[in-house]
Amino acid sequence: MSVRILIVDDEEDLVSTLQRLLQHEFPGSRVDVAFSGEEGLSWLAARSYDLLIADFRMPGFDGLELIKGVRYLDTRVPIVLMTGYGSMSIREEADQLGVNLYIAKPFDVDKMLSAVRKLLLDKIGADV
Repeated sequence: MSVRILIVDDEEDLVSTLQRLLQHEFPGSRVDVAFSGEEGLSWLAARSYDLLIADFRMPGFDGLELIKGVRYLDTRVPIVLMTGYGSMSIREEADQLGVNLYIAKPFDVDKMLSAVRKLLLDKIGADV
């Protein structure tokens, strides 16, 4: 099954690595990347995605501002919020915005891929 995933993070090395991992894990899928919240919102306004993976701390729009915009455009897209600067208040706001997974950086790749697979399975309802 082909899925569409968008990664939004200003760390180019992380984005590139995560993009390759997801393309390998989900062959035939499209994994787009954006390096700012504004660019990510532009991608989301133009296309629909099966999953959004976003960083919390980015220049311009932070991850929570991005998610507010995303929720205006699409209330159903599953969201993974990554951060190296976590706090209880950020986590609570993320929960209120409907973030499906809050993950601390650095993260375990196998756990991330397992969580992504579960979120996609829940959304699409088929094996991915």
